[in-house]
Amino acid sequence: MERSELLEKLCNAHGPSGYEAEVREMLESILAPYVDSMSTDALGNLIVWRRGEGENLPVLMLDAHMDEVGFVVSHVEKDGFLRFAPLGQFDERVLPAQRVQIKTRGGEKIIGVIGATPPHIQSSEGRRSPYPLETLFIDIGAKDAQEATSRGVRIGDSGVLYQPFTEIAQGIATGKAFDDRVGCAILAEVLIQLAVETRLPFDVVGVFSTFEETGARGAMVAAFGVAPQVALVLEGTVAADVPGVPESRCPSVMGKGPAITLMDKYTHCHPELVAFLEDIAADELIPYQIKRPIFGGTDGARIHTSRAGVKTATVSVPCRYIHSPICVMSMQDYDAAVRLVHSFVRRAEKLFVK
Repeated sequence: MERSELLEKLCNAHGPSGYEAEVREMLESILAPYVDSMSTDALGNLIVWRRGEGENLPVLMLDAHMDEVGFVVSHVEKDGFLRFAPLGQFDERVLPAQRVQIKTRGGEKIIGVIGATPPHIQSSEGRRSPYPLETLFIDIGAKDAQEATSRGVRIGDSGVLYQPFTEIAQGIATGKAFDDRVGCAILAEVLIQLAVETRLPFDVVGVFSTFEETGARGAMVAAFGVAPQVALVLEGTVAADVPGVPESRCPSVMGKGPAITLMDKYTHCHPELVAFLEDIAADELIPYQIKRPIFGGTDGARIHTSRAGVKTATVSVPCRYIHSPICVMSMQDYDAAVRLVHSFVRRAEKLFVK
């Protein structure tokens, strides 16, 4: 599968927090020929193993979360409009007039549009203010509640903001859910590369986690079960290199390589791993940047405090406009992230030496 095709399939897949099955099934199909075993735990995490050479080996965990920011249908109005509740944190200001995709219990996908009171009939004060989330609704073209439910829509059905993957310029990709299907794609590529290489003196476990956008519960459970000594989290992170943002407030920028995290709101990355990543990038001429602290959070918050503690670091691909209907990413940054993560795994033996 070509790199752009892998990203397109994963980014277009439907997978808000708690409803990641479509993404998981896609990854199972892609990775089955390349890994030694795979399983799904009680919280829906997909856990795949590339066994090392030997017995009772230490474990390196690579983590990327499958879920995206989304919503659930919370009410069906008599006139067929749908109310909804968020799964994760939207930028509410950009929601009106956005296209959404609802997936019913039966698996049907229904396209709708987020509606709001037209500005023409609002007060002048109302036109200057963002729409509160509770005033928004989804229009699926149903004339009444009976028609909406006859199409399979029920309270609790999941939905996502829907913008299909495409390239708007050479090497510049756009789409939904780059946070964190980009990390899932990197992890899948690295596992496929490892399958044709010499086995390592440690086990590599890939965790495609659930619920990151609603508290990173999946990673917490997976890390406890896997019991790694070292972990690397793969993410799509905030790129804010846009007009009006001062450099001091810009966590990362597009086009300068993957971002290595020092710390964020909830995690202090292990200094040994940060230095290790920087040395690899320098040795192999891989462009990289340091993510400016202390914005955001990742699965690393749950992983690094699991059991007696786990040495943890994070590598991210800068993405503009995450947690909005559409993201923008440089394929060069993505390519460099794949190289950096693969080299990290190939050299990681020294990280287990006490």
